Amino acid sequence: MNQNTDEELRNEADQLLGCGLHAILNDYGDVHIIGSYDLHLMVWRDLDIHIVQPDLNRKRFFELGGRIADLLRPHRMHYRDETIAATEGLPRGLYWGVYLGDERDGAWKIDVWVTDAEGFEATRAHGERIRERLSDATRAAILQIKSEVWRHPTYRREFASGDVYSAVFDHGVIDVDGFWRYLRDLGRTV
Repeated sequence: MNQNTDEELRNEADQLLGCGLHAILNDYGDVHIIGSYDLHLMVWRDLDIHIVQPDLNRKRFFELGGRIADLLRPHRMHYRDETIAATEGLPRGLYWGVYLGDERDGAWKIDVWVTDAEGFEATRAHGERIRERLSDATRAAILQIKSEVWRHPTYRREFASGDVYSAVFDHGVIDVDGFWRYLRDLGRTV
């Protein structure tokens, strides 16, 4: 996996956004394309979108979901209200997980969050902290490791991209064998 794969996936994401998705999203607030797309760390078809609105409105959020479904025809959409659930580490807002097929087989998964500006601040700051730590070497290591682990059956259950970033940035891990050792040393079963 290399930066060419990131570029290819970002180009695909641009096409997806350009098919009318970005225009729909713009109707609902200030749109931010974040995560691996923004950081140039894409290894699979996962697009993270954050919409900032001054006031959250569930009815409009479901209208947004309907418009996304009409445009993209996903086989599944997952809704969360994190203003109620308040899951640690997640923004306090509304969420659509949009699945255009089986992501493990290469289909797109799109995460759409809607929060107020305060709710977006932690997400924005997290991305900036990662960006500040990226170098050519750490980017290459992260891309290589993520490309080899994202299809693992426990990815996003026992570990996630954040673990890869921590392993590379904080513990000097440079390859997938080192990453598996890092997780074992943390007591994680993978």
